[in-house]
Amino acid sequence: MMEEELLRPRDAAKMFGISVKTLWKWQKKGIIKAVKLPTGKLRYPRSEVERLWKSLKATESQ
Repeated sequence: MMEEELLRPRDAAKMFGISVKTLWKWQKKGIIKAVKLPTGKLRYPRSEVERLWKSLKATESQ
């Protein structure tokens, strides 16, 4: 199985056009899942970012 790409908070936030603080709030509310690295840093799996992106785009077009 391939290792999934993990995005840094600022890279994930940039994709959504939001601040890292907003991304962190989304994560706290359970809107997006994050992975905690052994170093304690948070990363966002690309699949999770894409899943949320698609659901936001679907909502936007309704």
